[in-house]
This record gives sequence, structure tokens and C-alpha cells, in this order.
Amino acid sequence: MGFLFSKNKKNDPPKEQPKAAGKPEAKKTDNPPAKAEPKKGGDEEDDDVQGGAAQEQLDLPDGDEKTDGKGDDAYSFWDRNKTFKPAKALPKGRANLQKTIQATMKATLGGGELRQAVKLPEGEELNEWIAVNTVHFYNAANMIYGTFAEFCTEKDCPTMSAGRNEYLWKDGVTYKKPTRVSAPVYIDLLLNWVSDQISDPNIFPVDEEAKFPRNFMSIVKNIYKRLFRLYAHIYWQHFAKMKAIGANAHLNTCFKHFVFFILEFNLVSKQAMAPLEKFIAKFRDAPDGKDGAKH
Repeated sequence: MGFLFSKNKKNDPPKEQPKAAGKPEAKKTDNPPAKAEPKKGGDEEDDDVQGGAAQEQLDLPDGDEKTDGKGDDAYSFWDRNKTFKPAKALPKGRANLQKTIQATMKATLGGGELRQAVKLPEGEELNEWIAVNTVHFYNAANMIYGTFAEFCTEKDCPTMSAGRNEYLWKDGVTYKKPTRVSAPVYIDLLLNWVSDQISDPNIFPVDEEAKFPRNFMSIVKNIYKRLFRLYAHIYWQHFAKMKAIGANAHLNTCFKHFVFFILEFNLVSKQAMAPLEKFIAKFRDAPDGKDGAKH
């Protein structure tokens, strides 16, 4: 059951300033695989983050953390706006799992039980559930960024930052070592990079007989870590704009769904989520994942 995706036409990324080769990545396998595993690309360690020693945490004013109370409607809101990249469609094999996501959200998110919406459905295979949700969250991030891209310019956002944290781009191919780029360039590279990962049949198998690679979880953890950075940048740099256009409650719902999925399957480290830790704690520690605000 696979991911037959058409490739996006990419913008040519800016040339990498330094040409020195980056450090080779160490393979982490218990036993030698039968065949070479796909390269996950990007960074294996957080050597592409600056300012992490002095983590600054965002804490939204009371009331700004409210959700729209309707999980499926939150994603429909972004559908009415332009997307930054073409959305990824699921083939028939995984389309049923997408319907499961939507049905679960309708049944649970409206009542605030966010943790229930992300749990592995009974009888489903873990990698399949992770895969279909990864495509879902990529499409969501794509649509969200398409809404505020006009606010995120090289002039206003010369670096990809969240508070004192600055994210450098590294993909192991064009950018072989962490390189400073503007936020819009970073996000463009990020969305193209994620698209490449989920379009690669060696990572997200197309044939229903094919198996997921042994390093699949390592690859998706890198995807989620970087998608988290997109949200961190939005909340730190552009939340006022999102609130001004009436998108803040929808943004919060999508982010909370994303975070609870991360927490359920341990996909992003606590350190990597530190820039939004205070905000996350407000709904993470609340009963049933509720935010405590009136919807």
C-alpha cells in the first residue's frame, strides 16, 4: 500500500556559501541490513541549532492558547486558503487510514480529548499509522505556511529563528554542513525536503508487499523535529499576524494535534521542543489534553 506521489517542481535553493564537507553520519544498526538503507538526509544531531544553551520559551497570554474546538474544521480553514506547495495525496491503501484520522478527530477533538485522536487504532500497524500521519502533518504545515508566507520575508526574517534559537539548514547533499539561510528559504527547503522523503518509495513503500526500512523511525523523527521548527517560528515571529487574520484558534488546534502525536510516539526530544515548552505545558498537563480555555 503505497505512496505514488508526483514530485513537486522545486525552486533552485541558494548556493551554499561554505563548501567544506560535513561530518559523515554514523550508522546506527544492531545487525547489518540485507540491503542498504535509504539515507535520511539532514542532521543526525542538533548541530544545526544555535543559541540552544540559553533556551528562551514562549508563553502566550491567557486566552491566546484557545482552540476552535473542532479538530476537522481547523484543517478545513486552511483548505480555504492557498497552499505553499502542492498537497500530497494518499493512495487507496492508506486512504482508509486517513479516513480513520478524520473520523477520530471528529469524535474526540471537539470534546478536547486530544490524546485519543493520535493513538494507534486497534489492529493497525505502527509504521503505517506513522506514515499516513506524517503525510497529514506535512500537508497541514504546507497549508498553514501558505497562509502566512507573505508575512515571512527575507527582510523581516533574515534567519530561521524561534526566540534566541536559530536553525541552520543542512541536508547532507546541497548543504553538507549547517548553513545560515533566511526563514522563507529555510521553510522552502524544509517543505521540499519532507516532500522528497515521503515521495521516496524506499522510505515510504509504494508496493504493498514492500517493507518499511529498518531506520524508518529515525527518518520520521528528523521530519517531525524539523516540522516542529516551522511551528516554533510561526509562534515566535508571526502569531500576532495569525491572530489578526483570525487564524490563531485554528493554528492552535493543528499544533496541539501535532504535539500530541509527537508525545504519543516519542518523535521529538524535549530539548528540541523547548522554545514552546511553556505553551505546550498548558495543554499537555491538562486533563484529557484540554487547554482549559473556553472554546
